[in-house]
Amino acid sequence: MEYADKIRKKMKTTGGIITSREVKEDNIPTVYLSRMVERGELIRADRGIYIDSNGDFDEYYFLQKRYKVAIFSYVSALYLHRYTDIIPEEIEVTVYKGYNPHRIKGNVKVHYVTKAFYDLGATESKTMFGNTVRVYNLERVICDFIKNRNEIESELFSKTINRYVRDVNKDLKKLNEYSKKMRIQEKVNDILEVVYE
Repeated sequence: MEYADKIRKKMKTTGGIITSREVKEDNIPTVYLSRMVERGELIRADRGIYIDSNGDFDEYYFLQKRYKVAIFSYVSALYLHRYTDIIPEEIEVTVYKGYNPHRIKGNVKVHYVTKAFYDLGATESKTMFGNTVRVYNLERVICDFIKNRNEIESELFSKTINRYVRDVNKDLKKLNEYSKKMRIQEKVNDILEVVYE
């Protein structure tokens, strides 16, 4: 199989994105990436990152490839967990305080947390293209929603809380543990009591 065909085949499994590192790992000379860019087949999106010029690429996977620190959160996390039918207008990520966000470009809303809470509830999820990305679990999203309630659109807030309460896979023990660590246990309990009544 020709090198360019190997690159095309690999890109079908990675949501239309490939890195020069992945190409090297497959023993393909990186000059083939440059040739595909020259032919208009690929776009060099960033240093060492190439995307399909047809625009059919996985923006969530792409963003995380570029910014490994970013964890998908808030509405983007709900979207990745298939917990909302809203397609987010902007991608929401969380980084730890001290991380320089000016590197994160595009239609991205960045949230900050202390390093103590940064990994709390971090898990993995598949994008609609089947790629694995880092995202906060539902319990962490619920805590973030409640902690920052004034920033969340009220209809989205109530729909999310109500759906979580009815969810057979919810983990109230984990929710309680996170809310204690984030010092919002009382707020979380108050909101859940109202929903359960």
